[in-house]
Amino acid sequence: MRRSTGWYPPVKRLVDLAVGVVALAPTLAVVGALSVTAVVAHGRPVFFRQERVGRDGHHFTLTKLRTMRTLRDASVGDGAVGRAYAERNRVTPFGAFLRRTHLDELPQLVHILTGDMTLVGPRPLSPGHVAEVASGRRSSVRPGFTCFAQLELVEHGYLDKHRQVALDEEYVDRLGPATDLAILWRTATTLLGAAPGRPPLARLDPSGAGWPEGRRPPG
Repeated sequence: MRRSTGWYPPVKRLVDLAVGVVALAPTLAVVGALSVTAVVAHGRPVFFRQERVGRDGHHFTLTKLRTMRTLRDASVGDGAVGRAYAERNRVTPFGAFLRRTHLDELPQLVHILTGDMTLVGPRPLSPGHVAEVASGRRSSVRPGFTCFAQLELVEHGYLDKHRQVALDEEYVDRLGPATDLAILWRTATTLLGAAPGRPPLARLDPSGAGWPEGRRPPG
């Protein structure tokens, strides 16, 4: 898969590095405080690690703050570290707070510094997800914290896996500073509690296929 070319990707990488270096110290302080709270709230392990697929099919280990009870704690398995915590009913009260505020994503700053991720880009998928949907052109760019698909998931609470790929490919088509700034601004205002119902940033029809009955947004 041919990578996105032009002047913007290298400039974007320099911006990522600058933001990562500036944000490193305060992020470490916040993650440290959250880690201590997590140990008290739901015990160890503090972090959840899972293999994901990055640019050009490169695999890396994604790190997040753990938000779910281990399989052993939930009495449904052996509790091995690194297993996917898929059952939503295993989310701890503190984990629900981390998910709602997206603070569980903070450890991923290290992936920006190493070059595995970027601030704005398609969310990194697991190898199984990639094999299921055929990632296409989305793999030509680094995965990121936020993107069109992530915004739709946060704003509407649902995202079809095939629609996610379509939204990510739209991002590749529109790659540029104006698109990234718009996504960052929309993400910040959404996390700060902006009123729902705003027109989507993506051009792909939000009322298209993939929405379950009763959850389709007005279009």
